[in-house]
Amino acid sequence: MPTDKREFCGSISVRIDTCRRKLELSPAELYGGEEGLYRVRLGRRWIDTPEGKPLFFDRTRLADLLAAHAFGEAAAVLPDKLPDLPRSSRVSVKFWHDGLPRRELSWTASPPWRGFDGRFYVFAMTVAAGFIAVPVDEVEPLRHRNTSARQGANHAGRG
Repeated sequence: MPTDKREFCGSISVRIDTCRRKLELSPAELYGGEEGLYRVRLGRRWIDTPEGKPLFFDRTRLADLLAAHAFGEAAAVLPDKLPDLPRSSRVSVKFWHDGLPRRELSWTASPPWRGFDGRFYVFAMTVAAGFIAVPVDEVEPLRHRNTSARQGANHAGRG
């Protein structure tokens, strides 16, 4: 019989009107995660990725999860399916470099992947910082302009 890994380092109770939800925190290291992250059990069920793998929360995402439950918006902070952002997509990337916020036009250098904190990331090539891992929520996909239609219109009058 496998040993029970459940070891909780804290629990939080959230009450909305008459409905009470209990969130239990367990160290992520027990489940293959990094130190400083937590696995969360809500209503006696683990919060996992859509693929069924353990989902880990850092303090910021844990605070977002708690606030969302307190205000009845829990679905907004839980991860959903993989974003549609293929490799070589033209994007605008927001990131910090040398202590300053930056935004650059870039290309994705990888498809999205899920980090240990449960967020989706993508590698992007930037001028200022080179290849960097950027959270997908900091990436804005850009549409290519159709220049061939405009060029055809410019040449249509010539004959």
